[in-house]
Amino acid sequence: MQVKRAIRAGARGLSWSAAAVAGAGALLLSFPATADPPAASSAAALPNHDPNAGVTQVFVSGGTRALFKIAVAPITGDPAVAATVSDTASRDFTLSSLFQVLDPKGFTANLAKEGMSIDPASWRNVGAEGVIKGSSVPRGANVHLELKLFVVSRGAESVLKKEYDVAPGAVRGAVHQFVNEVIRWFTSIPGSFGTRLVFSATTGRGQKGIFSIESDGQGVARLPAASNVALAPAVGPAGIHYAAGLVDGSYALFRVGNPAPVLKHAGLVFGVAFGGSKMAIVVSQGGQSDIYVGAPDGSGLTKVTKGGLNTHPAFGPGGQLAYVSNQAGSPQIYLDGKKVSTRGAYNMAPAFCNDPEGLKILFMGRDGGAWDIFSTDPGGGTMKRLTQDQGSNTYPACSPDGRVVAFFSTRGGLYTSNPQGSNQQKIANVTGESLRWEGN
Repeated sequence: MQVKRAIRAGARGLSWSAAAVAGAGALLLSFPATADPPAASSAAALPNHDPNAGVTQVFVSGGTRALFKIAVAPITGDPAVAATVSDTASRDFTLSSLFQVLDPKGFTANLAKEGMSIDPASWRNVGAEGVIKGSSVPRGANVHLELKLFVVSRGAESVLKKEYDVAPGAVRGAVHQFVNEVIRWFTSIPGSFGTRLVFSATTGRGQKGIFSIESDGQGVARLPAASNVALAPAVGPAGIHYAAGLVDGSYALFRVGNPAPVLKHAGLVFGVAFGGSKMAIVVSQGGQSDIYVGAPDGSGLTKVTKGGLNTHPAFGPGGQLAYVSNQAGSPQIYLDGKKVSTRGAYNMAPAFCNDPEGLKILFMGRDGGAWDIFSTDPGGGTMKRLTQDQGSNTYPACSPDGRVVAFFSTRGGLYTSNPQGSNQQKIANVTGESLRWEGN
């Protein structure tokens, strides 16, 4: 099916980016970063970003460290495996916003003499508070990894030890698991490395595809889709779902790996979200779109919005439903029917973030000629800005542990930060829309 033309639709002067589906008589709701801003309104001004807000802390033996200084020592064994372990662990620790990874060029310890232990004084002299050590040995067709965490203040014995037997191509996955356990040791909550994000992206004129990428920016892959217009992916209990156009002009819900629709509905299905035992879909009929909620298999669907334009559903950890609606005259973020974006005139794409400091709703807001990433508490009382004067930043997603926020940026790709917008890191040269994080 071809997308034939672009139209503008809205209410009270609202301008939403949309594409008319030939012969369908309904709106394909997508919100690219290039959408025109709305006319000036009386909405309260958006907040500025505070670069000094929310420094993440790690607690060790009753003390506090703003960024825990960690050294990743070269592991023994196959040089290729050693490089993979070092690169993967260092990258994960940096992206976590919990650690400062020390430059190995400054290490002075006698690694051969230390073996799989440490001389605390040697590491203390270079400023290390923690040390990662390990070894790799072949075991049949697999690699046997032994990885250890040392806390320098606790002496020469490791505080955490893990062993993995994996295929050579699965070493990165084992290191992700170990880093998650290191984070658990310090914070009691494991990290989310080794998970993946999904998103849609333009693949040609009037065409979109579905993609996945690992949480550290590696392994980007285009996923098979039933149509050359595939939108709004989400990870559900049975796999990755997405909306796609059919040759008859209709839109239905599909699952990656299944060429047949898994759900059709009166009108056009343009989006999906999963949370716990629930599924939400966006259905467009007669120039409006509403959100329906039911079981993950599509049974028992009930409409929960009342006309207008309602889209971008997202479930919170307690089953709350956030979405975008223009019922107040401009696109705003709603939570279970209550408007929670209290500032700005053009806010979209909500995503929950179970930040250890408290549950937040992330979203993108238009400020002048650019988009930026914002957060608010579920009550709508505290709105904070994560990005500012750094290009246009869109479609936030949050890791399952709530410590890492991902988003697209016109700076040239996919970025991550902590939930306060600090420690921004470019992880991949990909851009798109409808970014979702597996497990959240």
